[in-house]
Amino acid sequence: MTAKEFLETVPPKVNPEENKDLNTALHFDLEDEQYTITVKEGVAELSEGLVGESEVTLKASPDNFVKIASGEMNPMTAMMFGKLKVSNPGAMMKYAKLLGFM
Repeated sequence: MTAKEFLETVPPKVNPEENKDLNTALHFDLEDEQYTITVKEGVAELSEGLVGESEVTLKASPDNFVKIASGEMNPMTAMMFGKLKVSNPGAMMKYAKLLGFM
């Protein structure tokens, strides 16, 4: 699985009925690959590039991101060793389960 393939699975997991008041953007800065997941009124969409202002930005290599997303690498351990950088860890914790990262 690639980082893009994983991120493409995220928007369908967001239930618009349960998240109708959710409006946010998450940036994924994966070296040469950059993506944005935007959620507006509970509807999630993936875009290429860093679109708009984000509430959270995740930075990692594509390989490390895939390991984290697949559960092969613990996100907290990745952060401690500098393999994952999160601009707003508190907000990311709020979205991690919603987006399928936990």
